[in-house]
Amino acid sequence: MSGQAQVTPGVLQSAAQTATITGSVLQSDGTPVAGADIRLTGPGAHLTTVSDVHGAFVFISVPYGTYRIDASAPNIGTASRDNVVVKSDSTLAIQYVAQTGGGLKEIARVSTHSSGANINVTPASIASVNPSDYAFQGNTSWKELLDQIPGVTVGGDLYQGRASGTSVVNGPTYPIVLSIDGALPYETSVTLDGMPLESQSLNATPGTGADLSYLPMTTFDTADVVRGPGADAPSIVDSIGGSFVLHAPGPVDKNSYEFSFSNDPYGGTVANAKVALRFGRLSATIVYGMDNSPGPLEGGITPLRGAVPTGLLVNGQAFSAVTSSSFAPLSNFASSLFFYGGSWGSAWTQHSGAVALSYNVTPSITAQVFYAGTSSNQYTDDELATCKFIPGASYVGSLVPGKVYTIQGGTPKAFLWPQSSSLLEEKITAYIGGGVLRLAALQGSSRDGYAIAGSAEGDNGYYILNGTGYYASAPSTPVTFNRTSAYLTFPSEVESEESWSNNRDLLVSYARQMGSKSTLGISYVKSYYNDPEASSYISSTFVDSFDAASAVSEATDEWRLQGSTQISDKLSLDASWYVARGGYHIPNPYVSDTSITCPGGVFTYIVGQPSAYEDSIFSYSAPRLGATWRTNHDMVIRAAAGGGFALPQLSYLVGSSDVPSCPSGATYCTVSLTNLNLQPEKSFGFDLGTDLRLHRDTVLSFDLYRVNLYGQFFSSASTTGTCPTCGGLPLYTTEEGNLSQSRMEGINIDVRHDVPRGIYWHGALGLTRGYVVSVPAGFYNTATCMNCANQYIIPGMNYDGYFQSTVPYANGSATIGYRWEPGKYVDLSPTYYGSNNQYYRPAFMELDAHMGYPLTKNVSLLATFQNITGMYDQSQELAFTCPCLTAPVIAGAAQEFSGLYGLPYGPRAVTVTLQLH
Repeated sequence: MSGQAQVTPGVLQSAAQTATITGSVLQSDGTPVAGADIRLTGPGAHLTTVSDVHGAFVFISVPYGTYRIDASAPNIGTASRDNVVVKSDSTLAIQYVAQTGGGLKEIARVSTHSSGANINVTPASIASVNPSDYAFQGNTSWKELLDQIPGVTVGGDLYQGRASGTSVVNGPTYPIVLSIDGALPYETSVTLDGMPLESQSLNATPGTGADLSYLPMTTFDTADVVRGPGADAPSIVDSIGGSFVLHAPGPVDKNSYEFSFSNDPYGGTVANAKVALRFGRLSATIVYGMDNSPGPLEGGITPLRGAVPTGLLVNGQAFSAVTSSSFAPLSNFASSLFFYGGSWGSAWTQHSGAVALSYNVTPSITAQVFYAGTSSNQYTDDELATCKFIPGASYVGSLVPGKVYTIQGGTPKAFLWPQSSSLLEEKITAYIGGGVLRLAALQGSSRDGYAIAGSAEGDNGYYILNGTGYYASAPSTPVTFNRTSAYLTFPSEVESEESWSNNRDLLVSYARQMGSKSTLGISYVKSYYNDPEASSYISSTFVDSFDAASAVSEATDEWRLQGSTQISDKLSLDASWYVARGGYHIPNPYVSDTSITCPGGVFTYIVGQPSAYEDSIFSYSAPRLGATWRTNHDMVIRAAAGGGFALPQLSYLVGSSDVPSCPSGATYCTVSLTNLNLQPEKSFGFDLGTDLRLHRDTVLSFDLYRVNLYGQFFSSASTTGTCPTCGGLPLYTTEEGNLSQSRMEGINIDVRHDVPRGIYWHGALGLTRGYVVSVPAGFYNTATCMNCANQYIIPGMNYDGYFQSTVPYANGSATIGYRWEPGKYVDLSPTYYGSNNQYYRPAFMELDAHMGYPLTKNVSLLATFQNITGMYDQSQELAFTCPCLTAPVIAGAAQEFSGLYGLPYGPRAVTVTLQLH
């Protein structure tokens, strides 16, 4: 079809949030009007085209927003309409009415309607979601929303399988990290309007990915998962698998309100409110949300207290026992003492809110300000973990061998886990000099940590004991307890830790149309991030304090040149060239730690501060190319290819310490070394796919992809002699390194049929596998891969030197339902988690059901039946999970936890939501 026009590229506008606007110009009698000038004008676009001989016209890749359309036909007249809202593919009809009095007049009969099920007309493989709508249906977590997208995995850990702290399942502080197309979290980009967001979780160092639990779903109307090397991706930094692109709320065209009130699975309440207002040139969106819950331990459970620590008194006598790790099976109980605790609870409260202001300074200039913030508190009585009881042969006691127990890792104490965050964005969009200029700045900050809410002395009293330990007065005589009642006295303790992060971004871009069929744009993004922390620990026998150097930071600079051209009516090309520079300001080397003994026997431990800093800089440049062939209105074939890279985690560069660690009773020592020679990961990948409109209301999307990854990070450990300061014990040295080549590949399929009335259905499936193509020279000479969570290489087990190490993963979702009318429906929705899933379970399917019933025109009742079959519903026993969920993707479950125990999926529950709009 002739008369196509292309939008000036918007760096802040994701590819998925664009629409195709088709239309026709007709006279009053229905005769087509050829040669009419059509103009679509808004802050994000200034488009012109001409109707063809059939009166038809089309605008492609139009960013979502509010526009004015004008039509001018020689000898007939003009027609115009303001406030044309573009939120999906649409069809415009411009029809001239009969003239009166023989003169010309301005006519404004312009109508618009949906053109049916949308198809993706960009080169990228994209899935779009509506987080705000999902939240107003009573949902509180990003996880279930994103789990439904093929090729996407959502975990709860930034350390690729290692624990990042105790968390409550379904709680607002539970980490939510994203993996796309087989990539790990640090290989997956998260941006807000093109500006990167970095890691924010407690104990997470820069370069580990972004935690979505700090971002309220109610705030974001739209977000896009850009899978693979999208030619118009916001960034190639940390985007080997793809990008998760968030959009701040835009301007509104009319006043509206929305309110929802729900229960939660544990008897709590969830409330959300949104108000959208329009005052002439000014529009505002105000959002507030609350999540208040007693948590899964409401009513109390009786967990096991941890191994009794030194300093505790049993029946007035000093008692000691060997502590068992909470990250491994509970074993060798013949030498450990555990005891039952009282009834514990877990609760949380989260408040979140956002304000988005948009002001049309002139018809061509828009100024916007966006603020979003959260404040969460998780209340627990202690740091709990779930572990399987595997006793030694000499075990005497009443605990059930092979059972998974909830245990407490130390002296009983009450914990408060606070978490808060804020995002502030300012941006100006202006149509200047025939192009679009954008200026944006982003300031983000977050805080989290934990604090003991009271003295442990309040827990003194009688407890039921199990196991074997030793009184200090008789260290060679074991004391066996088999559900024996004993009086315990605990020392007082005060402990706290706080971590905070700061994110600062700046974006400048300019793009303009070059002729009638081409566009050209340039952009620059500067990002800065740091993550200091502070902690303290005080008891009757021990004092520890620590302040991390605030100078430890990450910074990236990225330049991008982007162009596109319309080769023909059917074929268009996109090309981008990225030049990126990233690095860290890091301590090197560490000063050895020192210690002193204070009066009264109190031991003070002082962490040595860095004596010097060093800048580790990494540079990279690569192209990304894309093409779309629009065979007709109902079919698009797309292709995209290009590079990406990922910075190493800060902890990979600096190690954990240059001082060997020799735990009490250990038979070896360990040390984690600095490796400032570690290189970033680099990749080149491609995606081939199509969107096909099978019917007005049915669309099929299909993509296959492959990514070659060079220099993937892995941990290697080797014996490096003995430790002279540790009695000559063997010394194991751990250091991060780079592999030679790895590969990720897979298929994503999505088919959707959606109708206003009748049967609707949806099915999606993602298949991913990854394997090692080659390892560095000498890989087997000195290295024994002890923790291969990143790439699943275990010499002699799943890597045999013939490149046969494949670890597949599949995920999928489906829906089938019936809709009597808009808002009145019922459906059934299974979600599939394949082998190597993040729950450490065999492949399984979870089943939900949904229904909606409009009570009045503006009031609806919604219900969700979660986990109908009760699959892995152990939320009461396994309320606290340690380790947190990890990303399965090509790595499978982390080696140190795989096969030991599974984690709970979530409770079987019914959630009812009252929605006003």
